[in-house]
Amino acid sequence: MSEDQVVEALKLYVDAMTNAVEVLRQALARLEKHAPGGLNEVAFSLLKWEANRGSKLGEFECAFKASNMPDKWNHVFNILRANNATIKNHFAPEGFAYHYWLYLDKYQDRIFRKRREPSK
Repeated sequence: MSEDQVVEALKLYVDAMTNAVEVLRQALARLEKHAPGGLNEVAFSLLKWEANRGSKLGEFECAFKASNMPDKWNHVFNILRANNATIKNHFAPEGFAYHYWLYLDKYQDRIFRKRREPSK
């Protein structure tokens, strides 16, 4: 086997592993979306939330990294990041009182939430 063939084989292997990891990541996100494994809103409520108001969002809250215990803030941040939680694809499993999301394009140091509208 030539060096070029080895390099090509390794590239194919890396591509296959990358695809497998992405498939697993998406499956995990779907599972976590439904709050498995006893995940509940308690971990989120342990953060210190600060009230905010926006012209588009209205009333919402932020949890700033600097204002919270690192382990608790990182835990919630990692849950939201694993679920690709954005304003358009927020994290709000059944039974949660709030919608949660990150805005990673602009902020790496805050988590957002907004109270869910009551069901009609």
